Amino acid sequence: MKSWFRPKISLEGFWKFRVDEDNIGEKEEWFRGFESEDLIYVPSSWNEQNPKWDQFSGAAWYQKDFYIGENLEGKMAWIIFEGAGYKTKVWINEKFVGEHEGSFTSFKFKVGDLKTGGFNRVVVKVDNTPSISALPPAVKLNVAAFDFFHYGGIHRPVYVEFTDQHYIRDVTINADSKGSLKVSVDIASEETVDLNVILGSKDVTSIIYRERISDVEPGKYVYERKIDGVKSWSPEAPNLYTLILEICIGGCIRDSVYERIGFRDVEVKGSRIYLNGKAIFLKGFGRHEDFIIFGKYLPGPVLVRDFYLMKKMGANSFRTSHYPYSSEHLDLADEFGFLVILEPPLCYSGIERIIAKREDLSELFSGGDYLAKAREVISEMIREHRNRPSVIMYSVLNEPPSDIPEVAEFIRKLAAYFKEIDPSRPITFASHRSVRDLALGYVDVISLNFYRGWYSEWGNIDEGVNSMITDLEEINEENPDKPIIITEFGADAITGLHSDPPSMWSEEYQAEFIRKYVEALSKKSFIAGLHVWNFADFRTPQNPGRTILNRKGVFTRDRQPKISALILSSLFKDLPTFMT
Repeated sequence: MKSWFRPKISLEGFWKFRVDEDNIGEKEEWFRGFESEDLIYVPSSWNEQNPKWDQFSGAAWYQKDFYIGENLEGKMAWIIFEGAGYKTKVWINEKFVGEHEGSFTSFKFKVGDLKTGGFNRVVVKVDNTPSISALPPAVKLNVAAFDFFHYGGIHRPVYVEFTDQHYIRDVTINADSKGSLKVSVDIASEETVDLNVILGSKDVTSIIYRERISDVEPGKYVYERKIDGVKSWSPEAPNLYTLILEICIGGCIRDSVYERIGFRDVEVKGSRIYLNGKAIFLKGFGRHEDFIIFGKYLPGPVLVRDFYLMKKMGANSFRTSHYPYSSEHLDLADEFGFLVILEPPLCYSGIERIIAKREDLSELFSGGDYLAKAREVISEMIREHRNRPSVIMYSVLNEPPSDIPEVAEFIRKLAAYFKEIDPSRPITFASHRSVRDLALGYVDVISLNFYRGWYSEWGNIDEGVNSMITDLEEINEENPDKPIIITEFGADAITGLHSDPPSMWSEEYQAEFIRKYVEALSKKSFIAGLHVWNFADFRTPQNPGRTILNRKGVFTRDRQPKISALILSSLFKDLPTFMT
């Protein structure tokens, strides 16, 4: 939910910064203001902004003063973080305003007692200490259940936004390819309001539909209409519209918000995924939000280059591995027509590295508090991104030990929760347990990760492919009415390392691995999508199997192509988006 109407003060830029290695800041009341010669830039992770902070994964403090004009007197103020963490506490003018857990979902706090016509001070404590109970879990910076770097800080934009006392709390939108529009509006007010519903072109240069509903009661109001003549949204024609909602009292607009929407349908029937009634084939990538110096923040120019590169290669989709991506990131998915599998920060690829005993794993996934925490982050993710046409599917989690009954039950409960809060989209999860997985029956689409020819059958791609196909045919035989997506496959390649014949870690081996996988898998009628791991090299925890980065990207970390990018581009262009 965005707004042109609400005044906003950006807090991006340079902040005072202080590392709190002994976690004494709260005891010493740094929230009242602290002295430090260190500066840091927001948004961006702290790690690569100063080599001294690179390996730090504890608590750190941010401080910034900002001015509020007298013209905002009487307005309600909210401080909004689009992503910070892992744990964040916020004080404004020495008063505690709230705390949040999780790095990849937005959160906001209402702020009272701000000084208009003067300066105000915001102090933020970010604690990125690894924890078994965190989402995702880790015990140390370089000992984690996930294979991406554990960046800390205020990763995404932060700002102060102002509303009237009468304002729109939330909006949920459903729009299908036949033009049916359903809008649920949550209105905060102490009296009835008039509601304006305006549907405009993407750039609002023309108005397609407008209606005023008088005397709407505060709370939730549901608006439904059939809009004639709208064009559906798809990868080949990502037609977007702008839906504007205004509330008025006495003829004056008190609040106005908007969403960019697309009219489209998604459903699963048999072994196919359908968009607007046509069977689609997903071809694309697992990605990461990771870039040199910025850390977990992908600046706008990098995002623009990424989307043009993916489009150039013939890709049409990606998964937000392994956390929900930024609003800017997904805005471009809406704009470019990319199909997105949205995934929460529930990643367990290397969980056995930090929890070795099976009974301890069972205990973690059986815990009521852990389930509640997972549900909370899922709820935040869906609330933030549910109105996007690009988000066609939810992934419950990534690579859980789902051959354990208690873990399978955890997945069943989360899958049911997804359906409870948003039944409009199919669900999946990315499994690396293959035929041993006990939870494949709980989701609409089966997603599988395979690295045979790399982590097993190393050096022998053909043997790995044959082993994978044998497993896939067994899974398809047991689940003939479920589409199967291969959500990860790939091999590391160090840029400039060449080998004839292709050997592991060379660009040639990676290209041959991807070529043989795509050629073998695209012949199977039950395969509904292929996502290469990964779009670009990304930073990881340090361990003997990583050379600073995970180098499975078909592009380098600075977005230059490896040999595999050229091979994959040719393969993807031979695979149509819409299946016959």
